[in-house]
Amino acid sequence: MKFLKWIPSIFIVCCSFYLSSQEHIEHMPSFWNADKVVHFFCFSGFCFWTAFACNTKDWKKIWIPILLVSLWGVSDEIHQSFVPGRSASVFDWMADTLGATLGAVVYVAVGTKIFSWISNKFSRK
Repeated sequence: MKFLKWIPSIFIVCCSFYLSSQEHIEHMPSFWNADKVVHFFCFSGFCFWTAFACNTKDWKKIWIPILLVSLWGVSDEIHQSFVPGRSASVFDWMADTLGATLGAVVYVAVGTKIFSWISNKFSRK
């Protein structure tokens, strides 16, 4: 049953891998450094769900989902370096890691309370 908690993160990883395999991504915003903003927010959501899957409930363990997501960011950049028309960027990875940090912080600060409330609401009989 604990595996089910990983489904959102696995879905995001699959989407990320697919998008990283594309030579060009259509429908990207066109403002300056838009790709960094997209990386930031996508990896923020990714880390939110990874923190959920890791059952990160306090600040002491917040580094675990951040590290996992940041390492995925590294592997994503390496993967892109082999895709024609794409390249690896340390700045993309930095945006990934900063986004991951936000996602984990939001999960611990807010998500744990929301999921706890939902769990209590539906476990009462």
